[in-house]
Amino acid sequence: MLHDIFEVVGKLLAWLLARPTLRVRIREDRPDREIGGLEFEVENVRDKATSLKPTVTASYLSTKRKPCTVIFDVRELDRNLAPFTPKQFAASAREVLPGRGHGWFRTYTFAPTRGRKCRVRIRNVSLDPIGFWRFWVEMFWFRATGRVRAGKTRMTITEFNAQERSRGPH
Repeated sequence: MLHDIFEVVGKLLAWLLARPTLRVRIREDRPDREIGGLEFEVENVRDKATSLKPTVTASYLSTKRKPCTVIFDVRELDRNLAPFTPKQFAASAREVLPGRGHGWFRTYTFAPTRGRKCRVRIRNVSLDPIGFWRFWVEMFWFRATGRVRAGKTRMTITEFNAQERSRGPH
C-alpha cells in the first residue's frame, strides 16, 4: 500500500518536472510606441519544446492606485521555443491606456501552449524583476498609503535619465 502511494507521488512529481517552463526577461516597455512597444526575451528551460501563446497580459496599478490591464499581441509568427534557446519577441498593445508608462507594480503573464504560465513581477519603469513576497508586500503598502517604499534598485535616477537620453528620439 505504501509502495503504491510513493509510486503515484513519484509519477506526479516526474510529470510536474517534465512540463515546459519559461524564463522571461522584459527588455523594454515603451507605451509611446504604437507597434512593438513591449520587447522581451523568452527561454524554455525544460527538455521539451513548446511555443508561446500569441497574447501577453500585463496588469498594473495606476498612479491613482486603480488596477489596470493591458493585452499585448505578439508580433512574431514563429513563436516556437526550442529547449534552452533564448528568443527575442516584440508585442504591441491592443489599446493605448493613458498613464501606462507611469504604472506601478506590473505583472506580465506569459503562457506557453504546454506547461505553466510565467509571471514576471516588476515594481516600476526600471523593469527590475522582484520576488513574489516583496512584490505583494510593497504593492499592499502602495495601495494602503499611496507611497512606494524606498528599495534598492540597480540604477539611480541620474543613471536612468542618462540611459533614456542615450536612446535618442527614435
